[in-house]
Amino acid sequence: MNIRPIFAAMTLSLLAAACSGTPANQATTHLGEAHPLGEGTVRSYVTVEADGTPSAIGLRYAKGAFEGLPAEPNTISRCFDMNKNGKIDDTGECEGDYETKLVLPPAVADRSDLVIKWIGVNWNPHGHVPEKVYDLPHFDMHFYIADRAAVEGIRTGPCGFFINCEDFERATIAVAARYVHPDHINVDAAVPAMGNHLIDVTSPEFAKPPQPFTHTYIVGAYAGEITFYEPMITHEFLMGRPRQCFPIKQPSGWQKSGYHPTVYCIRYDEGSGDYTVSLEGLVYRQAG
Repeated sequence: MNIRPIFAAMTLSLLAAACSGTPANQATTHLGEAHPLGEGTVRSYVTVEADGTPSAIGLRYAKGAFEGLPAEPNTISRCFDMNKNGKIDDTGECEGDYETKLVLPPAVADRSDLVIKWIGVNWNPHGHVPEKVYDLPHFDMHFYIADRAAVEGIRTGPCGFFINCEDFERATIAVAARYVHPDHINVDAAVPAMGNHLIDVTSPEFAKPPQPFTHTYIVGAYAGEITFYEPMITHEFLMGRPRQCFPIKQPSGWQKSGYHPTVYCIRYDEGSGDYTVSLEGLVYRQAG
């Protein structure tokens, strides 16, 4: 066997990596545009291994992003005039969350095998229902599979959580059992410009006796389709500077072919003061 061509190819590959500044066999992290958040910024990122396989998709919060956040809900987000008095009242007619919408980094935005297409970061200063469960200041981090225009087209109205009643009916259409883990159930938590939220009823906050909510993982749905993956994390837990990963309960089937996560991770970087929240352990799943 003549090994010279093989050796030559390997040498060229190593030289190319050296010239590009990227060591051979090292993953590359692509960064999206930075958006203001609190006293810092937030941006999307995707990590791709040397062989081209994506291994993580996440959010990078620069130092200060969790400080100086609004302390009160707003009166512009997901609102509906429930009492029909011609105005939006200060309380009781809005979700009141603060949303930052992020696209994926340009280098990977056109990859058809990435099921996540964009991300919504939602800050809830007072949390949300149910009371004594999720009514703590927290972030909802929606990693959307569904097209952005379709999600934004889910209208406000008097049903569910200020959602249009026709859209509420669509949002709560059952997902086929094989596409969602049985612990994630429908509790009619349908929200405009988001969709329905399938809650993991085995999370510690629903135990008997319940434990304080710190973080959980929600699956989004609309019209019988899985539309987003969502780590939901309290501000207090984030400020504890965690460095942990948690398994994601897997269904037995997938509606869309591509890379789906098996763990979600929350990490604080001691050196930079940055945080990351990511979907990792990406595995290619075939639809069916």
